[in-house]
Amino acid sequence: MKRYFTVVVAVILLFTNIITAYACDENQSNIRVREILFGDDALRYSSDENVKLLLDAMYLCCEQADNQGQNKVDQLKLKKVDSVPSISDINIKNGELIDCSHIAWDSEYLTNKKARKNRKRLLQNAVNKVFDFGLFNNWFGSETGKCNSFAALLYYSHILADYLADDPEDTETQVKGKSVSAYCGQPYIELNNNKPNFTIDQKNTKATFINYSSLDKFGRAGVVFACIGADTISNVGERKNMVKLRPSGFNLNKDNYDGIVNSQPAYVYYRCHLLAHSLGGEEQETNLVTGTNYMNNQGMKPFEDDVAKYIKSTGNHVLYRATPIFDGDNKVVSGVQIEAFSIEDAGNGICFNVYFYNVQPGININYASGENELADMIHDSEVGIPFVVNNSSESNPDLIYEVNKHLAVLFDDQKNSGIYNTMMGDINTIAYETRSIGTNGDNSASQYLKMKNYEYQYYKTLKLYVPMLLRNEEFFKSVFK
Repeated sequence: MKRYFTVVVAVILLFTNIITAYACDENQSNIRVREILFGDDALRYSSDENVKLLLDAMYLCCEQADNQGQNKVDQLKLKKVDSVPSISDINIKNGELIDCSHIAWDSEYLTNKKARKNRKRLLQNAVNKVFDFGLFNNWFGSETGKCNSFAALLYYSHILADYLADDPEDTETQVKGKSVSAYCGQPYIELNNNKPNFTIDQKNTKATFINYSSLDKFGRAGVVFACIGADTISNVGERKNMVKLRPSGFNLNKDNYDGIVNSQPAYVYYRCHLLAHSLGGEEQETNLVTGTNYMNNQGMKPFEDDVAKYIKSTGNHVLYRATPIFDGDNKVVSGVQIEAFSIEDAGNGICFNVYFYNVQPGININYASGENELADMIHDSEVGIPFVVNNSSESNPDLIYEVNKHLAVLFDDQKNSGIYNTMMGDINTIAYETRSIGTNGDNSASQYLKMKNYEYQYYKTLKLYVPMLLRNEEFFKSVFK
């Protein structure tokens, strides 16, 4: 069985011998699993002993390799989880992780049946330790019913975390003292209810100007503030050659990510204008940051085009401020805040306050240095379960099909509820739309970005509805009050 998006992952294989693997990352899995279980309350349970027990067991089932994890085995024994195996009885090699931990929950790992069985039973027993599923489960054991399906939900949530292939902590930031949530599949997020923070005096300005900040002590661009009018747009000339311009962090733009980054050559970094060339921005270091292809094209460009189109059609003026957001002394921006406000019509034409994430789906960025590497390491395995397939079934399952099956067991008593049916409707829509990828002639990188978007939509759907449903289950709310 192959992952649905075979064109892209075949390209990914070209990089696997030179890049650090990002699959089965413990921290990103723990964050995603907590959020699927507890939604927006996930942080509240980050130190909960029962959550730690479940995550330790999930690590040993899904992520353990090369004799690591003895401390987690010891902790589960201290918590008196039934039949905790030794490390040697669950151990596999790091190179086997994808094949062992990304197959369907009920599948055997033929290379090491014993280790696979022990890992799976360990997670089931840990779930059974934390929750009381009632007489039926106690009679038939942890390998059936809600206990088994809760363990399967943890297992598949770990696989979903690997599909997303990012650590939310890398993209959480602050803008002017206020927290900005982590990237979650969309290139931007609105700030301050999408209202820019211009003063009354600034909003009464009609004289065009462009003010660039000086480079700071680290050689980084600062705020660009402008009032853009028709004369600004009409004076835009040809773009100057920028080959010799090196915004901070840009000198490490050397890896080509064909099939991941939607450009040719497929470099992750652009010399990204804070004030777009189309809006009168100059090709100079005080107007440039190291920005990803994704931030530049999927994020900023549509907004820049809207401003340019508005000015050309009305002749009105637009206040425009671009603020690069750096974390500490990092060389690469975490993102860019852009505020815009049309003056003559008091913001009726243009009015936004948006933060654009400087991310590239599938790529891990070191914002301190500018180094980058492939993060999405879910390769084209014959046994790895795909996100979606056409005509999914027991004999041809995908991740969504399998999770749906276990959600039906977990929430059997809530199948007629509005929450459950709304969740299933949203999930089925995501599955249907994901299967349409590639039908309109998109290139492989464009398909890849669409796939990532649907994977995030699916994750957000689980994060929204699963916690609400779990809070209605006696086994869950008796433990997590």
